[in-house]
Amino acid sequence: MRKRLAALALVIIVSVGATLSRSPSPATVHFGLAKSLPEADSSVPSPGAIHLWFTQVPQDNSVGIRLVNLSGDLLETGSLKQDNEDHKSFSVQVDGRLGAGAYKVAWRGIGDDGHVVRNEFSFTVDAY
Repeated sequence: MRKRLAALALVIIVSVGATLSRSPSPATVHFGLAKSLPEADSSVPSPGAIHLWFTQVPQDNSVGIRLVNLSGDLLETGSLKQDNEDHKSFSVQVDGRLGAGAYKVAWRGIGDDGHVVRNEFSFTVDAY
């Protein structure tokens, strides 16, 4: 009976250890985009703003968000705003109503490790 209990305890310890070792700690999560509104590859009505949530709080003054149309033209947006309660969240207001078609959001930021991260995603505005 003792040998069975010892073997069971060993299996549980190894299983828990293996599970914990696969879970990323906050220190190992690299800076990147956690989510966005509009979402990447989505079809939406003309958004009033572009909202981005990052995986960690970026370094001060390192975030940039640009909205580009299908022709590659940079579109006017409001100034960049960081959420006062969620410091991982940033947004820009979209000036006016976007016409139907494809748009690209290009973003950049600097995480805790000091590396500049740049990426982009697209979304489509539905015809209205």
